[in-house]
Amino acid sequence: MNQAVDIAGNLPALTQHFASASASMLAAILDQSTDCIKVLGPAGQLDYMNRNGRCAMEIEDFDAVAGRDWWELWPEASQGLVRDAVARAQAGESHRFEAFCPTAKGSPRWWEVSVSPLRDDSGELQGIISVSRDITDRVATRDLRETAAAEMRHRLQNAYTLAGAIVSATAKGSPERELFATEVLGRLQQLGAAQTLLLEGGQVHLDTLLHRLTEPFAGQDCELRIDPTPSLILNEDDVRVLALAVGELSTNSNKYGALRHGGAILVETSVTADGNLCLHWAERSAGLHQQPATTSGKGHKLIERALRSRGGSLDLDWRPDGPDATLLLPLPR
Repeated sequence: MNQAVDIAGNLPALTQHFASASASMLAAILDQSTDCIKVLGPAGQLDYMNRNGRCAMEIEDFDAVAGRDWWELWPEASQGLVRDAVARAQAGESHRFEAFCPTAKGSPRWWEVSVSPLRDDSGELQGIISVSRDITDRVATRDLRETAAAEMRHRLQNAYTLAGAIVSATAKGSPERELFATEVLGRLQQLGAAQTLLLEGGQVHLDTLLHRLTEPFAGQDCELRIDPTPSLILNEDDVRVLALAVGELSTNSNKYGALRHGGAILVETSVTADGNLCLHWAERSAGLHQQPATTSGKGHKLIERALRSRGGSLDLDWRPDGPDATLLLPLPR
């Protein structure tokens, strides 16, 4: 790479803004940065690029690009982002974006770019400064993670489907076993929905989880309302416990309560003073007038065991027209 570029001669924009310092001194300061620093004229033409920036972009002769509109150095697919950033800076706004741009020698690169206006003491726009950071490794890692997550979602879905098929085939011909198979399939579906959320982004918001778990059960005859939730991001263990608990409540309602006979379900959540997530499930059913004998069995015991494993609890109060269930789950401190 030719390092004999006349840096000072390529700094007309900088000398306008920093009259108290020499262009060579400013160039020496900017050359210490590992980022690609560029100064553009007010119209967006390239006036200066620091040495490390030229190395990162594999530009041997700055004169080959000096004075060109900055967006012309980007691929067509990214030029709109660059033009928009320049327009924002011209309007006095700082902006940040990510985009793909290969080097002058064609090496693939992804960049995180910040763009800000340069104004003089009177507020007049004198130029634009842009700082670009090579994030190629970060983008590659992110793409690899997303690809792996997509593959894992696909494999999990296949595993749940296969497990469901085995359970259904085993139970075929026996009414008692078919009922059990239906319950198992419902639990697999709930756990699958929760696992998919975890794989989609690693962070699961309480509101998103509740809607994802209940929406498959919602019907025209039952009003299912989820009140605004606390802004909580749940960890993996809590997601699975809540998926199991809410899934059981939804399944029970779909078999015996409001989701089957019509009515209303209200889900309220809050954080208690001692740091517990409190979820209250209030169900009112038009067709339920007594507690179904089966609801005191394995389903609710399963919820209780799952909550106890996380230090939580279940309080279930049966009314003539449906259950009031209160779940407590300690939140990480």
